[in-house]
Amino acid sequence: MMRQSIISDQDKAQLKRTFRKDLKGEVPIRLFTTRPTPLTIPGRECAYCAQTQQLMEDLSALSPKLRLEIVDFFQQPQVAREHGVERIPAIVLGADGSSRLKFYGIPMGYELAAVIEGIKNISRGVSPLAMETRKMLRQVNQPVRLQVFVTPTCQYCPLMARLAHAFALASPHVTAEVIEIQEFPALAQFYAVRSVPLTVINEHIRLTGAVPEAQLLERVLQAGYRPAQQNGDGEA
Repeated sequence: MMRQSIISDQDKAQLKRTFRKDLKGEVPIRLFTTRPTPLTIPGRECAYCAQTQQLMEDLSALSPKLRLEIVDFFQQPQVAREHGVERIPAIVLGADGSSRLKFYGIPMGYELAAVIEGIKNISRGVSPLAMETRKMLRQVNQPVRLQVFVTPTCQYCPLMARLAHAFALASPHVTAEVIEIQEFPALAQFYAVRSVPLTVINEHIRLTGAVPEAQLLERVLQAGYRPAQQNGDGEA
């Protein structure tokens, strides 16, 4: 019995054309999940892991440049720690062992476009950010963690998800995590998410809505730039 694909045949055809045209280099994709078991183990429930794996297998089958690796979160905890993965399902995009672009949850609805955009940007090695933004991001010298809370039905959420991922691509000090709050309600409650998209920077800076590139840059610099310490002679 053939399983039904999550991606429609029409969307598959369109994505094949897009990948054939836009993908230049290979893109590693790691999916952190858990394997289905006949018994439910408390603390290891994952309502959307199976569907997320099916979606990512369907997506990666559309181009030979997409290399999907399945990682069992509970059987391979060291790999999860190495990539900073804290919950499942988790999709990690990145070349050369990078793990700064993450998506927690199943990227359905509008959110699939954000994942595809990240794949294209990594493959082409070209940042969608303005040149001035990329230049200013070189000042970032401290870790910056962007958490973007989204839902699949929010049409403005992918704008913020793409922007956060673009910042992570442009700076080695920036990590961007897109989190689907319907799958992680406790996290949404912890951060008091009232509307989406909501972006939390280093736990204390909050941005509501899809903000312009310049506004996110200002906040990232606020969180991630520390001037060099001066010695007694006034030299760095």
